[in-house]
Amino acid sequence: MSPDPQIDCANAAVVTLAGREWFVPVLAMRQARIVVPALMRLMPVLQNLQNGAAEGAAQLSEAEFDAILDVVYAALTRAYPRLSRDAFLDLPASTPELIAALAVVTRQTGFFKPAEAEAPAGEA
Repeated sequence: MSPDPQIDCANAAVVTLAGREWFVPVLAMRQARIVVPALMRLMPVLQNLQNGAAEGAAQLSEAEFDAILDVVYAALTRAYPRLSRDAFLDLPASTPELIAALAVVTRQTGFFKPAEAEAPAGEA
């Protein structure tokens, strides 16, 4: 599946799912209205995943895993509006790929600042 030619993917982040690269451009409101609230609900899960992905992933509930699927799917529809939910759910993607994609999507919301963007100690 090719990305929508109307979406600028030149500077988009890239995730790998099912061994295939997918563009994840900065999200539009259509995607952000789904992604941001879900990420806010997933905050405790995201913290666990940051502290140890394998440990955090092992503790995911079905509802949390579904929310991660919702987030990643919604983000992919920015560049791939023709990607159906069923086609997404049929991708043979691994859990580590999904968790890595979640981290990229989190950055693409623009709502969460990456850790490396923090000011050094002593600067405000």
